[in-house]
Amino acid sequence: MKGNGTKVAFIVAFLFLTIYYLFPSFQYWLEMRKIDNMVEEERVEYVRENEARIENMREKILTLGLDLQGGMHVTLELATNQLIQELAGEYADEEFNEILATANQRARESNTDVIAEFVMVFEERDAEARMSRYFRSDADNITRRSTNAEIQQWLQEQRDAAVNRAIEIVRNRIDRFGVTEPSIVRQGNNRLVVELPGVTDEERVRDLLRGTARLEFRLTADPDDLRHSLERVIAHFEPHEDEFDLEDQWEELDQERQENPLLQVFLPQGQGVTFGSAAGADTAQVNQLIRQPEVQRLLPRDITLMWTANPQFEMEGRNYYSLIGVRRQVELTGDVVTEARPTFDQHTNRPEVSMTMNRQGARVWARVTGANIGRPIAIALDGVIYSYPVVQGQITGGRSSITGLASSAEAEDLVNILMSGALPAPLNIVQERTVGPSLGEASIRAGFNSALAGLAIVVFFMMFYYRTGGAIADIALVLNIIFIMGILAAFNATLTLPGIAGIVLTIGMAVDANVLIFDRIREELRAGKSLIAAIDSGYANSMSAILDANITTFLTAV
Repeated sequence: MKGNGTKVAFIVAFLFLTIYYLFPSFQYWLEMRKIDNMVEEERVEYVRENEARIENMREKILTLGLDLQGGMHVTLELATNQLIQELAGEYADEEFNEILATANQRARESNTDVIAEFVMVFEERDAEARMSRYFRSDADNITRRSTNAEIQQWLQEQRDAAVNRAIEIVRNRIDRFGVTEPSIVRQGNNRLVVELPGVTDEERVRDLLRGTARLEFRLTADPDDLRHSLERVIAHFEPHEDEFDLEDQWEELDQERQENPLLQVFLPQGQGVTFGSAAGADTAQVNQLIRQPEVQRLLPRDITLMWTANPQFEMEGRNYYSLIGVRRQVELTGDVVTEARPTFDQHTNRPEVSMTMNRQGARVWARVTGANIGRPIAIALDGVIYSYPVVQGQITGGRSSITGLASSAEAEDLVNILMSGALPAPLNIVQERTVGPSLGEASIRAGFNSALAGLAIVVFFMMFYYRTGGAIADIALVLNIIFIMGILAAFNATLTLPGIAGIVLTIGMAVDANVLIFDRIREELRAGKSLIAAIDSGYANSMSAILDANITTFLTAV
């Protein structure tokens, strides 16, 4: 009895321990249902106030894999060509850009390494030339005297470091985004494979993964210079050689659009710092026209054009984005931002991101705003402008904000990107596979139904055929499943569809063992042994067959 009492006590203790590990999963499920039922502003505030508690629960739950709860499988590729461009910096010239473009094209066509192709193309042009004229690094001892082999090795080391840094940053962004049990694995020289279970907003995740988090504060262009440049650009695309004047010909734009390729997809404005506007679907065509070298020469040398991140107005059912003229020189970067958080404007109640800068950034920001009172300053992230507010007065204390956001989710993502750090080079999505939530729910339902059906059949069979012994075996079987789920939760394991299949197999193996034991007991009883002796002999004589079956299953799984 003492032995049995110890066994019962151990089983009860283990059952309570299992429930302890499974309770956070149930608690987290109730918490998510509560959050989903909140309005947007209340949800943002609640999540911010209870972030630590929710994160603590998330770390302890039994998570579901990509095949069960749906999600995204994304393959990202580090833009090695842009990394090489940035490493060259101010040393890059027109010949360098041509070599890099050729190498990048070759690498894509033949699926080879961009760095190797870059070295090959460079040496094909001049075998005696040294790549060291384009690269310098005092920290890594890359000088004018470095050989091409040393430069190639250095570029490969920089890429490896960039990929490792990208893995760290992507992981930080995903953790802040709230994805449970993500998988981030390096593939080859410059690729990452990311699995994100439970993700439903695909476009939001794409922006989160691809964004380089390059925050920039830029002064805007002089309105008069921008207006004159706009007139010259429009005149460049005119089929005749007459000069174009916005005031004189504004009413004739409808006629001009029929002949002018730029005006067919572009609404010129020339008011303030806005160069013009275009529908979202037409921005790529506008970029192609404006980036022509002869058109770029018509713009002021120190000015570049950037699109707004969000639509500025709607016309005829289409969202229009504005093209803003900004200075090429960057006054401040995101490196000076020490804190960022999503907030709401007190007057308009629109979402925005509030930022705090370090001491150096606050000093520069005070100088820049003090010298540009009454003029707009553009706040750009990853090459698009989120806002360009007019400076009302000198801003001290190093505080600023990004306005013009479409939703609180966008504000949260911006904070996530800013606080996770900037990527060393852009990440391009080269492959993407999405498992829809409905498919995940169908998998869960199918797996659960199959396990439940199998369990019900086994329970009925055992009770019908073995009576009391079968009922006891059924209780052990249910406890076995509960213990498995508790162990998975304790080790923060991920339950997948093959995992459910494994649980069903476990049910079968447990039943097989019970059938062997109970039939052996019956044989011993028929041989004239007492019940206690038959049970002891039944367990002892069936042990070898049970071990053989389980070891075979284990070896098959391995």
